[in-house]
Amino acid sequence: MTGGPLADLTVVEMTGHRAGPFCGALLADMGADVVKIERPGVGDPARSQGVGPDGKSGYFMANNRNKRSVTLDLKSDAGTEAALSLLEEADVFIENFGYGVTDKLGVGHDAAKERNPEIVYASIKGYGETGPRKKQAGLDLILQAEGGIMSVTGPEGGEPVKVGQAIGDLTTGMFTAIGILARLYERGNAGGGDTEDGFNGKFDVGLFDSIVTLMNEYLTSYSMDGSVPGPQGTSHQTLVPYQRFETADGALVTGVPSDDRWDDFVELVGRDELAEYPTNDDRFEHADTVVGIIEEEFETESTEYWLDRLIDYGFPCGPINDVEDVVNYDQTRARDLVVEHDDPDWGECLLPGHPINFPDHDDIIRSPAPRLGEHTESVFADVAGDQTTLDEWREGGAFGD
Repeated sequence: MTGGPLADLTVVEMTGHRAGPFCGALLADMGADVVKIERPGVGDPARSQGVGPDGKSGYFMANNRNKRSVTLDLKSDAGTEAALSLLEEADVFIENFGYGVTDKLGVGHDAAKERNPEIVYASIKGYGETGPRKKQAGLDLILQAEGGIMSVTGPEGGEPVKVGQAIGDLTTGMFTAIGILARLYERGNAGGGDTEDGFNGKFDVGLFDSIVTLMNEYLTSYSMDGSVPGPQGTSHQTLVPYQRFETADGALVTGVPSDDRWDDFVELVGRDELAEYPTNDDRFEHADTVVGIIEEEFETESTEYWLDRLIDYGFPCGPINDVEDVVNYDQTRARDLVVEHDDPDWGECLLPGHPINFPDHDDIIRSPAPRLGEHTESVFADVAGDQTTLDEWREGGAFGD
């Protein structure tokens, strides 16, 4: 079956860079019809970021597949009216402009709700829409630092570094998608979400919020014992062993998730002195000794040898793959996590698949990332309803010069 579980959902997004577009891409991958509003002649800034050969941006391609692009000049009355008419027919609106910008452009929540009382309105900001920093611009790197995730990332004992991917952007996109689905569920329930003013589909997510949320048990542990950890390297804050280990020809990662498997791990490694540390508390207290013994033994054989042995014993383990390794990995291919795609401008390329496996929906990439304004005419011909209205919008500068 094709289409996806959100095949009847209409989403309008007015987003740029990564957090908002990634949210829209997740919904589009699941079948939603996602229409992307872009500025005439410029478009999403991601179109010109990470540009490779022939002016194509993998950054844009990955986060905007399965969408349609329209251009609107929202500084014109005609453009604002066309946008509101589009929102009248939408289930969801996603925006990640600066605080108050959509209100100035005439497509804020109040204006959208007046035209479509049932719309789910998702707002993505650096710091959300409340608090002392709500008007401050926020980018992933800054918010990784400010939200604390950088403080626990990097070589143990070294300086903090950012996570190697834009984890704040991507996590915010995921949280926003969850919020959208929650609001849709609420809207669909009898009486769900009712307030004195009717259904309130508005919500906001901040990148700062997402990153602080990812701090998870660090926050609780701090409240219990005042601990302020530094960069963790590849080790774990509470579990020993659970980290990267050198081998004779490379490295791997593995761990022992419970005390009842420790005797098996001691047998696997072949070092009886490890039996002196039967509990995680013992191992944590003597972490340098325990890890040192394991490292000493692992360095005697190859990565393949130890991975085979760890798998035979049923311990979680894996190689440290780079991008090329991941693309060619058997598990990646089996789960369609990297999808072969024929882009009309670039040609054969790879796109990230979708992490949720729906066995009855197999059509992951239905269309390439759109060219700027590629669908303006077709989308607004339907929205306008008649040629006269479409001509008035065009003559009023709705679609740019």
